Amino acid sequence: MQFIGRMLGDRLVDRFGQRAVARTGGVIVCVGMGSALLIPSIPGTVVGFGLAGLGVATLIPAAMHAADELPGFRPGSGLTILAWLLRVGFLVSPPVVGAIADASSLRLGLLVVPLAGVLAVLFAGVLSGRASRDASR
Repeated sequence: MQFIGRMLGDRLVDRFGQRAVARTGGVIVCVGMGSALLIPSIPGTVVGFGLAGLGVATLIPAAMHAADELPGFRPGSGLTILAWLLRVGFLVSPPVVGAIADASSLRLGLLVVPLAGVLAVLFAGVLSGRASRDASR
């Protein structure tokens, strides 16, 4: 589903803007992972995880685009900083989920994912909106 989201994402961003696509993706993550956690069945989990993957598909490319255009940084510096932060996040997040799961349950540990979807909705405001038709000509 993440692959499908990436293939369709550019067209959606061109039409609706990064901000709207990121907010919609955050909502899809919340609904998908939330349903997987609320409906503990194999089909519910597969569909929920698939929707979560679809929801996050455009978030990293949008963050990279925004980081590369940060004012006050040389070209590529914002992108480098983001890449390092992503590496740290990829290394830290699984142990955090595991620690929460060990202390309580896996279901509670996986609540990190819908919470990340909420953060995507809240922080999407820093991304660019829809480009006007005159600017694209």
